[in-house]
Amino acid sequence: MNFYEKWYKNFVGPYAFDAMTLKQVRYMKKQKNLWLSIIIFLYFFFFFMQAPAFAGKIIKNINAEGSCAIIGMSAEQSQMIALQRARAMAIEQAAGVKVTSGTIVTNMALTGEFIKTYAKGFIVKEKVEWLPLGQYQKDKSTPPIPEYRVKIVADVSVPDVKIRPIGITAKTNSPIYKNGEKAIVEIKSARTAQIAIFNITADDKVTMLFPNDYEKNNIIKGGETFIFPHPKSKIEIIVQTLPNHKRDTEALLVVAMDSPKNIEFNKVFTTSGPMGLTTFFQKYATIADYCEEVMLPYEVVDPQHE
Repeated sequence: MNFYEKWYKNFVGPYAFDAMTLKQVRYMKKQKNLWLSIIIFLYFFFFFMQAPAFAGKIIKNINAEGSCAIIGMSAEQSQMIALQRARAMAIEQAAGVKVTSGTIVTNMALTGEFIKTYAKGFIVKEKVEWLPLGQYQKDKSTPPIPEYRVKIVADVSVPDVKIRPIGITAKTNSPIYKNGEKAIVEIKSARTAQIAIFNITADDKVTMLFPNDYEKNNIIKGGETFIFPHPKSKIEIIVQTLPNHKRDTEALLVVAMDSPKNIEFNKVFTTSGPMGLTTFFQKYATIADYCEEVMLPYEVVDPQHE
């Protein structure tokens, strides 16, 4: 007599336990096992449905290094540029793109080129290891300068485009801004698509600027020109350097999407605040096959520190 039979005998009553009720108990046991199997199946089904399904292909465990000498910038900025260069090198390996840079980075002029590579492949996972501080010396007549060096191991998602070209183009009203100036983006599209605008800031964060809580209609029709922010908009893009920085390089990422799955940007990304760079690209990689991007790097200068 198994557990179910003993349970029925003890709690239902010894006189009710006959051949007929024994069949009923065994039937109850089969039903319970069936429901248990269904519950387990549903649990794993919804678990894996919630896990990110990256588009394209993932190139795993790419090793890359970056460096930056501290010349005309803070130690913090030098560290960030070294990390940006390492990311660019990882994307170059995964996507086969060309990154314009010398052996040593000594200023911020190339930072925009590094950021541009972020639209060629998407770092969805990275492990950062800072190497011992090095030295950069142009020649023996100049003193050595501290140089930050970093190594990353990254997983890079390379999109597998599944749409015909959208023909998105975009430009800003200036490549260089002073603190407090307003940035404006002009976007054109050859055919109708959803659009979104993201700000990649100097502190390694990403914020979705459009669509937002005030402007949710993000459809651009083919042949139209879209200006953001609109002159009557409640939103302004006021650019600022980070505290105590003389100069920062940031970017606006303009994305056009043509998705047959009716995916919406505001369901993939939040408008409530900034995301970490890797977190952003983890989300973006799930829709990248249906997107076309334009990366617009720009510089921000604080005249008080010049």
